[in-house]
Amino acid sequence: MNITRRAHRLSVFGSLSKAFPPLFFWKSNGSDPSDLMMSPLDAVRELERRRRDPALLRRVREYLKDDIPDYFRDGPISYLARHVASPNFETLRFKYLMEPLGMKTVVSQDTKDMFVPCNQVKKALGKLHICRGISQRGETLNEQFQNVSIIDFNSASGHPFNSITTHWGEKLIDFHSRLFSKFMHEKIENPDDALWIDRHHRGNLLEHYKDFLALFVTHGILFEDYVMEDKHEAQFVRKVLRPACHFIQRRFGLRPLIVPLVPKTFESDRFWLSYPEEVLDIVRENMGGK
Repeated sequence: MNITRRAHRLSVFGSLSKAFPPLFFWKSNGSDPSDLMMSPLDAVRELERRRRDPALLRRVREYLKDDIPDYFRDGPISYLARHVASPNFETLRFKYLMEPLGMKTVVSQDTKDMFVPCNQVKKALGKLHICRGISQRGETLNEQFQNVSIIDFNSASGHPFNSITTHWGEKLIDFHSRLFSKFMHEKIENPDDALWIDRHHRGNLLEHYKDFLALFVTHGILFEDYVMEDKHEAQFVRKVLRPACHFIQRRFGLRPLIVPLVPKTFESDRFWLSYPEEVLDIVRENMGGK
């Protein structure tokens, strides 16, 4: 069975209400971020309510000194932030979840961010996991992957994404942009937020997130996935996400609108970072059929 269609059947493109039960709990829960999130439909309704409050809209603009990315100015958006916009299964899931919501959709990137192989999400942009098949027997799911490195990790480590080239000489950013255009099809924007991040506390993650999350008080809905099994991500939730959300609530009397992207289902975290099998043919073509 085609991997994308199987992912659709299992959970990737399931009904919103089934995949995301209503969540709107405001309680302290350490590194577990579930209390900071809500369902997509609840978030849409809440965003519509907030945008009818001109005073709230003005307070957000004033807090950000009217430095709001242009793509937010056409109306509310659904938003996914990634180091590099690339059509892995996680991003493809985001695409299909957004279709019934009818909102403008953006997958942003930060091309000045540093490539560090110890970060598994970043590593997966240079060493692609290609999903070759999924089989299921009872409660056991067997995922088959083929890994293919498209960059030299020794020379790329510690350098910004926009300076890294693939084995065939193409900029890594351009390669992923090519994949994005091919697999996303619909008019989903993938802007580079590097300059906005420069202006909003690059290098100080907590202060940056205070500004970043302010955008999701009135201007859009942030979709995100936090892997609590990853100790670094759990630490991020505890030391950055939760304090930043509490700051926003104290500042505006409301928390940012955040929706979980990936449900807790059979699929592994590695699956969501992997790519459809067609990507392997594209890589082979670029590498001269190897």
